[in-house]
Amino acid sequence: MVRIFREVWNNPFQRFLVIAAALTAARIISLIFSQADLGADEAQYWFWSKTPAFGYFSKPPVIAWAIGFTTALFGDNEWAVRFSAPIFHMGAGIFLSALAQRLYDSRIAFWTGLAWLTLPGITFSATLITTDAPLMLFWSGALYAFFRLLHPKENEENSPLWAVILGAAIGFGFLSKYAMLYFIFGAGIALSLSEELRRQLRLREIALVLTVSMAIITPNILWNTANDFQTVSHTVANANWNGPLFHPFELLEFLGAQFGVFGLLPMLALCWGLVTLGRRLSIAGAGRQIDLALLAFILPPLIIVSIQALVSRAHANWAAAAYPAAVILVTAWAFRARLGWLAKASTAFHSTIAIIFMIGYANFAIADSFGLSNALKRLRGWEELGETTSRAAVGYDAILSDDRELMSELLYYTRNGAPPIVAWDANAYTDNHYEAFKAFDPDRHQRLLYVTKYGDALLIGDRFKTVTLVGQSVVDLKRNKTRTLYFFEVSGYGQP
Repeated sequence: MVRIFREVWNNPFQRFLVIAAALTAARIISLIFSQADLGADEAQYWFWSKTPAFGYFSKPPVIAWAIGFTTALFGDNEWAVRFSAPIFHMGAGIFLSALAQRLYDSRIAFWTGLAWLTLPGITFSATLITTDAPLMLFWSGALYAFFRLLHPKENEENSPLWAVILGAAIGFGFLSKYAMLYFIFGAGIALSLSEELRRQLRLREIALVLTVSMAIITPNILWNTANDFQTVSHTVANANWNGPLFHPFELLEFLGAQFGVFGLLPMLALCWGLVTLGRRLSIAGAGRQIDLALLAFILPPLIIVSIQALVSRAHANWAAAAYPAAVILVTAWAFRARLGWLAKASTAFHSTIAIIFMIGYANFAIADSFGLSNALKRLRGWEELGETTSRAAVGYDAILSDDRELMSELLYYTRNGAPPIVAWDANAYTDNHYEAFKAFDPDRHQRLLYVTKYGDALLIGDRFKTVTLVGQSVVDLKRNKTRTLYFFEVSGYGQP
């Protein structure tokens, strides 16, 4: 047994697999022991998972499918809803390490994999179930298949199977998050920059990639067609191009946030590599085309989302697709420049943060002692509010909600026996999934418990004959923060 372990440990890629499995197991244990309630988006994805479909109002379907699978296995606990997140990121790390092994060497492969799994953005993302987690897996898988297909090693068979795998990864990536479209841009730019990659490309492979990817994507397109292109419309609306189209401070905020997502030293290394790109490519020698091809997958998301931030706004994670290729390239640049120690130090620092984060996530009292209560407030108090709401709703036809996030939380935390929850459309415009598919029906819902964050019931105004405050619930979020819900009995819709 010792000999087998020594043999595994002496192989850098196998050593990475052992560490990746151990880190992922630790993350799952942290999820199981965590006191974190579901966030609003997570609760919404859980609700979607109960009605499997090829699309949903604001997101494509893989996130709901993943939750449906894990909760079918383990039940509807919070950790079971989030269970697939660390698995997705481990899978992405394996693909990236394997790709670094193919493009560079075993040392770069080992540190690439570790760097990925300990990036600040991945440490955070592994504790929540979001669309970024499956996107990173399928993006990284597509990246590996792209180079495996077009950059075979000497005497290695260039099998069309890799075109099928590439098409499948693109298709499922698209069904995870529409940001997979950046991969198409990156692939086109990479082919335009690298004659070596273009020489390997055959019409048969192009046809296979297109056929497989479109076969997977088409059901989502048909779902959107049948539902007034709701997901596409929501994605466009998220860009928020109404009003003034110049926001330099939003751009600065977005760029600053990338240091938090990718890490301080990796982001500085990427900036340094771009500024000294001529020198980096000269040192790369015959590998310069590979460096340029990786850059082709890095720059489109960063540039496009930076423009979006300047024009309107952009969340920090919107450029996450840049970082699978980036973690490989900056690791290679560091070791080529004899700065491997810096890459190792960065990974060690990020690993320490990851361990501390897991401990704090598993025990909120520890996080509170570090002054992180405010950062956790969105993941606190919902279970208690759900229990209070369930008790208050006894005897009503339905619970009425005026807010997507609040409704998501109530759907999850009143799931054991409360009346149905329905959405109030305050502006006569379908803004979310609930208004489209779970709307208030005055013929069926005549006596309701209206649950709102506002004490004046202003959003329902004079639309009901009776609007009576019957109670409220307040939960402590620590550090002098509270969350309050108000309960109104409402009836007589449309009556003077």
